[in-house]
Amino acid sequence: MNDARHEEIVLAADDGHEIHLQSWMPDGDPVGVIQLLHGLGEHIRRYERFAKAAARRGYAVFGHDHRGHGLSEGDRGYFADEDGWHKIVEDVRVVHDHIREKYESKPVVLVAHSMGSFIGETFAMHYGARLQGLLLSGSSWPQRIQLLPGRLLARLESFRVGKRGNSGLINALGFSAFNRRFRPVRTEMDWLSRDEAEVDKYVADPLCGGPFTCGLWLDFLGGLFELGSDHALNRIPADLPILISGGSADPVGGEKGMTRLAMHYMQTLHQRVKLKIYPDGRHEMLNEVNRDEVTTDWLDWIDQVSGSK
Repeated sequence: MNDARHEEIVLAADDGHEIHLQSWMPDGDPVGVIQLLHGLGEHIRRYERFAKAAARRGYAVFGHDHRGHGLSEGDRGYFADEDGWHKIVEDVRVVHDHIREKYESKPVVLVAHSMGSFIGETFAMHYGARLQGLLLSGSSWPQRIQLLPGRLLARLESFRVGKRGNSGLINALGFSAFNRRFRPVRTEMDWLSRDEAEVDKYVADPLCGGPFTCGLWLDFLGGLFELGSDHALNRIPADLPILISGGSADPVGGEKGMTRLAMHYMQTLHQRVKLKIYPDGRHEMLNEVNRDEVTTDWLDWIDQVSGSK
């Protein structure tokens, strides 16, 4: 099989924002579609290795850069002046509409990492009936009581420096603890992966990292707060297959956070929830030392839930 055919296009969001969309296409007619959502401080091209592997399995793969990330227009690390979280989720819907126009009858599985996992869950709250599967990578259960101090600080700092301003205090609180368990460290991003070469790629990538504005933190923390209830999960179809997967040493959620998330899905009577944790893995399992194992496991699950194989 030839290497995946890569394409780039720009879609128009509901408010006119330009959505930079990339796709990787298989030879012949796709057996299904994978829609990718990337995390905070990165961009969709970092998923090319996984996308090519999926294309070799016969899948068409689509993913876009969130607002304030990658090739997106506007300020780096900023969603929107108003209702940023809603706009981020509706951008996912615009991309999904584009996929459905091209492949109306194909199963679509959403693969969503870190911040993207929370965007993906919110999308599933509103449009879950459109999906044949939801894979949540590097995720956790948002505990509302722990979000309250951060939301208050984001409001205060936004008042002090503006929504487009940056707050070193908020950023420090958001990330300072992530590297702590891995001391001594080489870089500030060692928590991403045990593979030093992959960490160095992230550090050297001009489209990765901050800054992250006060407005982004307000939107992101607000989105997490909305998700942090069983009432929210009840809006996601109970029969939707869900895979929660990541590394046990991931400081964002890890074994404890992912297990708690799976338990809440089970408590809300979701019938097809699977938990797959990789021992000693850090935050980015697709860039970890055992990434080939992870890629195979995830694609095997996608084959199963999409009915494509």
